[in-house]
Amino acid sequence: MDLRQLRYFAAVAEELSFTRAAERLHISQPPLSQQIAQLEAELDTKLFTRTSRRVELTAAGLELKVQARALLDQAERARQQVKAIGAGRSGKIEIGATGTILRGGLARWLAAYRREAPEVRTVIYEQAPALQVQGVLEHRTDISFNRSVADHQDLESTLAWHEGISVILPKRHRLARRREVALTDLAEDEHVMLHPDSSEFARYLGRSCVEAGFLPKVSQQVVDSQSIPSLIASGFGVSLVPASTEAFTSADVVFRPVVPQLVADVYMIYRRHEPSPAVHEFLRWRRAMAAVEGAAG
Repeated sequence: MDLRQLRYFAAVAEELSFTRAAERLHISQPPLSQQIAQLEAELDTKLFTRTSRRVELTAAGLELKVQARALLDQAERARQQVKAIGAGRSGKIEIGATGTILRGGLARWLAAYRREAPEVRTVIYEQAPALQVQGVLEHRTDISFNRSVADHQDLESTLAWHEGISVILPKRHRLARRREVALTDLAEDEHVMLHPDSSEFARYLGRSCVEAGFLPKVSQQVVDSQSIPSLIASGFGVSLVPASTEAFTSADVVFRPVVPQLVADVYMIYRRHEPSPAVHEFLRWRRAMAAVEGAAG
């Protein structure tokens, strides 16, 4: 008993007519009758009683009608699910990100993709950037949203979005009234810094200060920018942070653009030979969205 026989049987059982069932299945009547006869022979039982005027289900046929519909429905669900997984429209994507990136734009992205592909489940892990990259390499996560490109032969990087750097200052700071702040003006301040071991981005900020002619006086070191505003508000100095940090801070601090301009661009880091269709479809969708956003901009 195969699925084709069950489909033929179900059509006859629902139409109670070989002629109408054949029309519905887009086949001629003799092959349909032959398949039903083979099914009855295999089951060693009559499924229909037939006269010249009508077709009726036997007790065994009534039971098989219920079972056949359940099996056919299950087979169709399996077909659709497998097709969706193969097309990347179903499955799971595990994502590494910092809280700053998540709150600064990624959460909106994932909400938009959930509407686009509701059968794809996204799982977020808040991690330090270096741990994120290691997680992708070790197949514990699929994509890292990171402020640095990947420096590994097995990884690829694609720009997710552009972002600049601001300096966060206490509200009563001497530079708070300026429209923008020169990096060199921060040479005498204490700095809350991202820990240099946490990411290449953290090291980039440190190098930028050195290139501006000063070594920052470090008051505190953290692994994620989202913890910085409260430290600045409490008097721990100043800090260079991604501009999106301004969206979730208090009224006790101010943000000002830094000159020369520094960048905090966000990249998607993923495996070069990624096998998951769901990951490929997500990356394809984001590239398409970026093209639309770029054209609109």
